[in-house]
Amino acid sequence: MTAEEIIKNRQALFSKNYRTAKKVKSLASNLDFEDAVLLMNEMSENYRVLSELFPDNTKEGFDTEALPIIWEEKDKFTKLMLKASDDMTQLASIIEDADDVGGVLTKLMWSNCKACHNRYREEH
Repeated sequence: MTAEEIIKNRQALFSKNYRTAKKVKSLASNLDFEDAVLLMNEMSENYRVLSELFPDNTKEGFDTEALPIIWEEKDKFTKLMLKASDDMTQLASIIEDADDVGGVLTKLMWSNCKACHNRYREEH
């Protein structure tokens, strides 16, 4: 893939994960765990793919909102993407039995989004 294709692919996956996370929240809040779990597993796989979509030749251009610190802290960033993936898998396995659905969503889903945005993405 070209640098442009990689950047556009990762942008699309991050956008998709955000839209999917909002659907997961809605479904889980309505106790529709079966559909929510399917989406959680999809998000988990997307994070694994994303962990590989930051080669050196994609640091700039094509409207990337990724900050240079991603490449300065490549191992930490990759670990965060893999943690997000693992947390989504864990969330899928426990959501139905959670006493506090919102709390577990915050801990295992939204906190990873926030951690990434706060450190590795341009502010809007």
